[in-house]
Amino acid sequence: MLKASQRNRDTLQIEGQPVFIAGDVNNDVPLLHEAADEGRIAGMNAVNFPRGQTGKRTTPVGIVFTDPQIASVGLGPDKLEKGSFVTGELDFTGQGRSRVMLKNKGLMHLYADIKTRRFVGAQMVGPACEHLAHLLAWSAEQGMTIDQMLTMPFYHPVIEEGLRTALRDTAAKLDKSQ
Repeated sequence: MLKASQRNRDTLQIEGQPVFIAGDVNNDVPLLHEAADEGRIAGMNAVNFPRGQTGKRTTPVGIVFTDPQIASVGLGPDKLEKGSFVTGELDFTGQGRSRVMLKNKGLMHLYADIKTRRFVGAQMVGPACEHLAHLLAWSAEQGMTIDQMLTMPFYHPVIEEGLRTALRDTAAKLDKSQ
């Protein structure tokens, strides 16, 4: 098995070789959506060899399909500079659709950059986190601010409307940090 030091994560080239690896074979992030990004990067660099370049990866997303579900999107507090972000919150206990479904347990944290008000990540445990994570990954990929996200439609009665509560909490904390 290759060591991480033997391959370039940005170009997916094996050190000193005209060989590019992607997906499970490189033992980096064993997720289908990551392998798809890697396949595109490795393929483009193989075709353009020796002029390889760093490939664009999509926003990191991790989902654990348990009950309740667990998910993370983008950056978490362990990857952010202390004092550079605020944390917005949603407690699923009082969220309408979650209560009707008797799945009202869990918590969501949203992270936003204080200077730019940009959404940078989320961590959550609760119902339908797979759907919430997907929406949040799209928002991160678009570089949306918390204010822009709040202009998006939130329909009723769906679990996703609980995201608006977390966004409002995040916006209020951003306003206080100014």
